[in-house]
Amino acid sequence: MLERIEASKVRPIFGFELENSRMSVSNKVVSFPRRMAAVLYDTLLIGVTTAIIGGILATIVAQVGGIELHPGSRLSNLLFLLDLVIAFFLFGWFWTHGGQTLGMRAWNIKVVTDDGSPFLWPQAFFRYVGALFSWLALGVGFWMAIFDPQKLTWHDRFSRTHLIHTH
Repeated sequence: MLERIEASKVRPIFGFELENSRMSVSNKVVSFPRRMAAVLYDTLLIGVTTAIIGGILATIVAQVGGIELHPGSRLSNLLFLLDLVIAFFLFGWFWTHGGQTLGMRAWNIKVVTDDGSPFLWPQAFFRYVGALFSWLALGVGFWMAIFDPQKLTWHDRFSRTHLIHTH
């Protein structure tokens, strides 16, 4: 069954509207390959973005503080945690402003809450943390979508969200 929904108006960024006025949505389950393609796309885009921001911050800290960064040092570990926080805010912003990261847009996927309520920052937090645990478990949390009857990952369940296919 195909429904037409009115997409919520997204605040302009840098003077550009990000959302179409209408989007077609289906209840079709998002396939594992499609999900993983979006993950790869987002990992590249957000990974590069956090690496650039983190690299700039690391350079500033090293130059201003006269500190050499070494892998495993306290400062290096702190900067790694900062990269995780930056990535959370990037993912969270996309999820709470339209339900789609750039990778999800490219692969016609949208994340929605199980009860149909607006996707808010608490769901973004639980989804992000759940995805980190999924990766820390060598991707098992993602692979579960293949065997789960509802095709949900650990972070889908943890955040009470799921993916839908858009057209």
